[in-house]
Amino acid sequence: MQPAPRPHSRTLRARLARRLSRSERGAAAVEFAIIVPVLVLLTFGIIEFSSAYHDESLTADAARAGARVGSSMATDPGMPAAVASAVNSAISTMPSDQPQELWIYKANNAGYPGTGTSFSSCSPDCIKYTWSSGAKAFTGSSGSWSMSNNQVCKLPYDQIGVYIKVKHAFVTGMFGSDMTLTDHAVFRFEPVASTACSS
Repeated sequence: MQPAPRPHSRTLRARLARRLSRSERGAAAVEFAIIVPVLVLLTFGIIEFSSAYHDESLTADAARAGARVGSSMATDPGMPAAVASAVNSAISTMPSDQPQELWIYKANNAGYPGTGTSFSSCSPDCIKYTWSSGAKAFTGSSGSWSMSNNQVCKLPYDQIGVYIKVKHAFVTGMFGSDMTLTDHAVFRFEPVASTACSS
């Protein structure tokens, strides 16, 4: 027959159990305090950069849409306006304060305006549109490009480039206030009918 446990032994075990319980609760609280900020950062990071990726995709699609329209209008003076209209349609779902600039230009072999190697300057044969948040469209333009000078009668045909600049605004502010997104597309002009080419 087992001897009855001593009263002080039961009291000691109870104290140890309470201490262990408090220790476990404290450890859980510390772990929670460490993990929660990481989870919050990951969650909002996914939300913010998914939104930025969506706007980047819209910008790329708009540049391609504009360049595709322009590539079939090499000698048409109305080509820049038609390109701007195509771009406006493609970014119509974007918040009205995000689009910034639209360049329509004759592209060199590297895909940049004129003889440049970047988008630092809208050179000759380049038309720059500015965004109107009220009209939700690229409207005002500057620069010039004579469509009659485009080479579309013999190879190599000239190329049209469309460059778009967008300011994506972050919602939470955890990763800054905004991010500049840019994209461009370059299409070779389609050749015109031989009857439209001088001998």
